[in-house]
Amino acid sequence: MSERVLITGANGLIGRALVDKYVSKDYQVVAQVRNSQNLSPRKSLEIKTFDFDKSSGADLLANIGRIDILINNAANQEVIPISDISRSKFEEILRVNVIAPSELAIAAKTAGASRIVNLTSVEADVAKAGHEIYGASKAALEALTRTLANVLAPVRVNGIRLGLIGEPELASRWPTGVTNWKNAVAAKRYASPEEVADFVFQVTGKEFSYSTGAIFDFDGGKSSSAGW
Repeated sequence: MSERVLITGANGLIGRALVDKYVSKDYQVVAQVRNSQNLSPRKSLEIKTFDFDKSSGADLLANIGRIDILINNAANQEVIPISDISRSKFEEILRVNVIAPSELAIAAKTAGASRIVNLTSVEADVAKAGHEIYGASKAALEALTRTLANVLAPVRVNGIRLGLIGEPELASRWPTGVTNWKNAVAAKRYASPEEVADFVFQVTGKEFSYSTGAIFDFDGGKSSSAGW
């Protein structure tokens, strides 16, 4: 029987790449989307429309049933200065970025999962202006990743801290940000969503069977630089 993977936020840039990767490797993929989707139908792909801002992650798992792998990719990355953010928006970001992944992870063990990957961000350390709450939520997700590795053992729970990810067109749409990023990191470039999917696939594979509670940097060297 093919292994079954749940990918949240599957209609985003990274989410679509993750879906393509696991489908290409003959996994049965359940793709969670919020309210629209840009995924091409495939025999091994099941699309679930679900809003984490309105319902519990446990409810989604109850509807899906058995899974082998959970990839918590969905995120709210709205740019709002911390001095302007409302309480309701603050809570909305936390629900999507922290609460839902936690609910999903706990329910995933009951659903049979043996591997969980949480996608976080370099902004968990220091967030750019307007991303303060997003960064705080990712820092919380990293703390949860380490805790859940113990609470949910023997389920393997790891995190991947992402740097700047984009398609080739990003450089023309956001030249200043891309230039600043390239100047700040050792790799002198940003990563493609396909590269992220390749690394996530490795982390959920047997090559990483001894790893749990880890946060892997996938940032082109940002973690060793002074800033951007």
